[in-house]
Amino acid sequence: MKTRNDLIAAVLKKLNVLAAGQDPEAEDATEINDIIDGKLDELNRRGVTYFSSKNEFPNEFVDPLAIILADQAAPLFGQPSNVDSRIAAENRLREMRNTPRTDCDVTPSLYY
Repeated sequence: MKTRNDLIAAVLKKLNVLAAGQDPEAEDATEINDIIDGKLDELNRRGVTYFSSKNEFPNEFVDPLAIILADQAAPLFGQPSNVDSRIAAENRLREMRNTPRTDCDVTPSLYY
């Protein structure tokens, strides 16, 4: 699981604001932090995916979520939005949401 701070760092890396090994500037982290809750609520409401926590995220969800958040935050950092990458990231989240669970045994049953 990744934390909210890990997500913030991933977004800032996507925006080329944070280099590897650096800690985020407080102002930059605050800008990203301020958009996370609203975007998660939007993604939940639109049925793109469902996040039960706003502070911890499965590892595989961080990259597409960071792309979506970076697209929204781009104008705050003087960068253009990239709608195509956002749409692709939303589709990845939808695919992961719809992936059937295969981490447990299934016992076939007959119903009469």
